Amino acid sequence: MGYCVYYCGQVEITPPLTEEDASMVRSAVNREQTEVTRAIFAAIAASGEPDLPGHAGLLEVSEDRVYILSEEGESRHGVYLWLHLLLEHFLTPRGYVLNGEITWDGEDPDDLGCIYVEDNQIEAVDDLIFNAGPSWAPNHYVDGSLMQAIRSLLDSADSTGCSPDLTVVAASQVEAVRLLLPEL
Repeated sequence: MGYCVYYCGQVEITPPLTEEDASMVRSAVNREQTEVTRAIFAAIAASGEPDLPGHAGLLEVSEDRVYILSEEGESRHGVYLWLHLLLEHFLTPRGYVLNGEITWDGEDPDDLGCIYVEDNQIEAVDDLIFNAGPSWAPNHYVDGSLMQAIRSLLDSADSTGCSPDLTVVAASQVEAVRLLLPEL
């Protein structure tokens, strides 16, 4: 089958798809040329993201039409692109709202992550694998920007005129750390 990817997860559709729309989604992800899908494929071809995923059948619609499910078992890359294209060119214009997560795990040990969908916003995030080193010499990971902000905060510390248990730090440095923390 070539390079294998395994997906796990589902994306909820609100309101549930009509039978007609579910049929269109099924046909589109299977790259079937029908009258309805031709219009969708033409809109995709005319868009800023004109390519279809290279593989069909990566997504399924649940029997109750409430979920878009990832293909079970061995699969291929392309789920993110299918979801993105379906959202942009079919589901969002028809008033559907999608929410959920689909994780992926590829053959390469570094090829894993999650596709997040929240209120029709979609983002694929790669998992980071970090080797912390041996227990006797751990190398803890911290984002470079956060590390610099923490260093600046510590450098601004001054205990002049304070009791031994108090230290004053610059408010601007505290704010810099505070702004970075929500990003983590």
